[in-house]
Amino acid sequence: MSRVFYSTPFRSGDIGGGLNETISLLPDNAWICIRDADTMFLTPQQQKQIADIAGADPAFDVIGCMTNRLRSPYQTHGGQLSDEPDIRVHLQIAEELESRHWGELVELPAPEVVAGMLMLFRVSLWQKIKFQQRSIYFDKQFCAAVRAAGGKLAIARGVYLFHLYRFGKPNPCDYTAHLT
Repeated sequence: MSRVFYSTPFRSGDIGGGLNETISLLPDNAWICIRDADTMFLTPQQQKQIADIAGADPAFDVIGCMTNRLRSPYQTHGGQLSDEPDIRVHLQIAEELESRHWGELVELPAPEVVAGMLMLFRVSLWQKIKFQQRSIYFDKQFCAAVRAAGGKLAIARGVYLFHLYRFGKPNPCDYTAHLT
C-alpha cells in the first residue's frame, strides 16, 4: 500500500520554497498530497479515496480534484466558479461525486494544468522536478515541467473539495495579492 502524506506548506512570499522544503523530508517511495490552506475535505472518506487512487499506481504523474471555485472549467463542478456559500450544497456535491466516480481519473488536456489547491504526486517525481521558488505560478510551472518531461496530468472526478478561492473579491480569478 502506498503511503500518502498530506501537507499545507507555507513560507511567506515563497510557496514553491515551502513546498520543496516540506517534500524533502518525505520518504522516496511516498506520495504527497499538497493543499491550499483555504480548502476543506467534505466527506470522511476523501483521504481514503486519495490513498486508494495512489495505491492503484495510476498512469498519471500529477492528479488534481474537483472543486467549487477555481479559474479552470476542467476542475470546477458545472464548469464554472460558484458563489454558493452554503456548505451543505457542497457536501451534497462531494457525496454525489464520491459515490459516482470513486477512483475515476480523467486525463487533463494540454495545456491545462492541475491547480495548486490540491496536487497529488509521487515524491520520486518531485526529486526530478522541483517547484519554482518565489513564483506565484508554482503550480503552472511544475505541471509544464512535468508535461515537458513526458508526464501526464489527471483530475480525480470523485474527489470534490470546498475551496474559498478569493471569496468576496470583486474579480477572484485575477486577484493575486495574497500569493506574494
